Order: sequence, then C-alpha cells, then structure tokens
Amino acid sequence: MSIVDKYIIREMNEKLVLNTIIKRETISRADLSKITRLNKTTISSIVADLISKDLVIEIGCAASSGGRKPIMITFNNKAGFSLSFDVGPNYITSLLTYLDGQFVADDYTPLEEVSVDLIMKSLESSIETYLKNLPTSTYGIIGICIGLHGIVDKNQLIFSPFYKFEQVNLKEKLEAKFNISISIENEANLAALGEQQNTKTPASNLISLSVKYGIGAGIILNDTLYTGTNGHAGEIGHITTVSNGHQCPCGNRGCLEQYASEHRILKTYSETLGLERVSFAKFKSDYFAGNPEAKKLMAQFTEHMTIAINNLITTFNPEVIIINSKFTNQIDDTINQIKDQITYKGRGKTIITASNLDRKSTLLGGVYINITRFLN
Repeated sequence: MSIVDKYIIREMNEKLVLNTIIKRETISRADLSKITRLNKTTISSIVADLISKDLVIEIGCAASSGGRKPIMITFNNKAGFSLSFDVGPNYITSLLTYLDGQFVADDYTPLEEVSVDLIMKSLESSIETYLKNLPTSTYGIIGICIGLHGIVDKNQLIFSPFYKFEQVNLKEKLEAKFNISISIENEANLAALGEQQNTKTPASNLISLSVKYGIGAGIILNDTLYTGTNGHAGEIGHITTVSNGHQCPCGNRGCLEQYASEHRILKTYSETLGLERVSFAKFKSDYFAGNPEAKKLMAQFTEHMTIAINNLITTFNPEVIIINSKFTNQIDDTINQIKDQITYKGRGKTIITASNLDRKSTLLGGVYINITRFLN
C-alpha cells in the first residue's frame, strides 16, 4: 500500500471518528471503537490527534460497569467561530456562532442606499467589530459565508437586480484584507441548507422558497445542493405566471416575483391606499380587519405561489417544500389556502409548510457551509 493510500484511509477514519463524536455528543474511546469498528489503537491515535488540534476535549470519567472508569470525550464547539452574512437589497444581517451552530451574537444593519462601496464598507466594519470582540479560541473565525440576492456561480455574483458586484471579486478582496476563508453563495441556496439542517421534517429532497424582495428557490436533491450548470437553478421568481405581464428587471415579462414577492404586494397596496410606503405590519392589520384590497392581494399571493409550487412538484417531486415569507409565517391559514389550490393528482406526499426560521435561514445555511468546510 502506498503512502498516499495510507493517508487517504487515515483521513477517512478521522472524519468518521469526529463525525461520530459530534453526533453522540459525549462518548468513550471504547464505544467509539465499537461504533466505528476501528481497532482501539487506531481510535487512541486519532483521538490524540483531535485533542492536539483542540477539536476534541476530555470531560471526565463516566460510571464504571466494572474495571477502570472510561474517560469521556466530546467535540470542542468553542475551538472556533463561524460568521455568516445575508446582504439584502436594503439591509445586512449577520450571525456569529460556535462550531456547533450555537448562537454567540447577531446584528441587523439597515441600508439607506444600495451601492457596492457602502456594502463593502459595512461588511468590513462588521467583520472588524466581530474580530475585535471575539472571545479567545484556538482557531478564531474559521470561515465567513456571504449570501447575496442574485445568481452566484463559483463564489462570484453573475447577476442581481439590487447591486452590482459582477465586476467586484468580493471573495478576493475580503480574503486579502482579513486572511479568512470567504464563501459567496445565493441567499436562497443558503436558506435551503439552513432549513434542511433545522427542519422538524428531515428530508433528502427539499426545496426552500425564499419570498422577500424577490423570490428564489434553494433546491436540495439527494442531500446535495443543486445549482445548475452555472448557478442559475432555482430562479423561480422569474418563471412566467402572467403572459405579457409586468416588465421585470431580468428582461422577461410577467415574472412570478412581480406578483407575489413581499416587495410587490406591499408596493401595490401602498399605491392602492395612495401612500408612499406601507409596512407589512399595517398590511397584516388591515388584512385581519377585512380590508377588501388587502384580501384581494393575499388571494393574488396564494394564486401565484400555487402556480410556482405546482411547477416545483411536477419538476422535482420533493419530499418537502418550505415557504419562508412573512405572508405564510405570520398570517394564519395562508399555507392551507395554497395547499387547497393545488389540484395536481401527482402531488403525492410532498409536505408544504411555512418556515420556522424566518430571516435566520440564510444565515444558518452560511453556518453550515463554514463549519462543514472547516471540519472537512
């Protein structure tokens, strides 16, 4: 056997051992050997390596069933931190966690104007603040993941109607400044990963619909994020739901997000009331008060979302579709209205549900990307 083969086997065994420790939370070396079917010498060697890397720590002895008390080991979640960002069309949110996803700190920054310079300054300032206040750890921030609202391919924004990072290598600039691994991903894709890792209904085939300023779909097939040939998969907001309808910034007409995005619904409602801007809280209050225009727009939302979901079911046949929108998360019975309008007999057992993560799903997807890449 070559040195390369031995190295690969050792690496695979180390992954297996670390994964088992993380899943079991606390475990003895003897039980590790039984579960992984690796001999005790190999287990002792790998655990010693993981302890030297500060990824595993000993936490004392367990009760003995006879003989020497076993020393228990656990994953050291405080060895480092993950930092993730969601850069929206008018805000930046961030989340700092330990290596097990446990929350440490978060932040919300509204953006009065959307420009590359302003976003860059805001990101850099935020990262510097987190670094300045970071608790002591072995690895510090192990990775930064940034979710952008647009088409992303290989860590580069290809198109967005909100900001123009196409000519700016955001990953390269931030890595050069902070010497931390940076990942750039579509926010809906990150939301799908966040939902899959935190959903009450585990699924290998899952679609997350992110309905905010625009509408995007994160698609997970057989536990793998599907992004298409060059990152364009999941742009469900740009399917045509109205022939020759409203003009969309993408160049198409009648796109779904021109009729069912939070931005479009609230904009249309404000125009109806003759106001410059209407908050979701006002819309929600008026809807429950029986305002006919608010009721009409909610009917429009459910109708167009039904079309989109029907298309997703017939195309991908997922186990679960999760809708992350204020209209489904905060207005009771919206999900049931959508379900009732899906008449496709081949729907099968696809579960359609509202998100319980709200605006944290994209950030949690970033946490997943950072930690899994760091732990290999």
